[in-house]
Amino acid sequence: MLSLFTSQRSYRPGERPTFSVYAVSTSAQECRLRYGPAAVRVMVTRHGKVVWDSAACESTRQGARTTRLAPGVPREVALSWNREASARSCAGTLPRGEQGTFQAVAQADGRSSPVRSFRLLN
Repeated sequence: MLSLFTSQRSYRPGERPTFSVYAVSTSAQECRLRYGPAAVRVMVTRHGKVVWDSAACESTRQGARTTRLAPGVPREVALSWNREASARSCAGTLPRGEQGTFQAVAQADGRSSPVRSFRLLN
């Protein structure tokens, strides 16, 4: 199972949204999953449009590995967003100073988390 949480419900100007992505085996046995900073993808959307996609950030995509997950023991990956969606190494579009409600979802090894909402304040 994959879950995504934000470090806060809303972020003031200058604060970076941080996403904690947890993977846990819900089966009775250990399982394997491509997981870690290089294998986890967080997408931030607003009004159905992608404003940031961590998979397009070159620095986070190196060295994905298969991880063993013990039953009931979560593994965490934390990713942060600098709120600059149109940076050279990341995909997305977001006008400078944009505020409002955004949605985030995590993906890893073909699995998706439930969507989580958060706010950017101006």
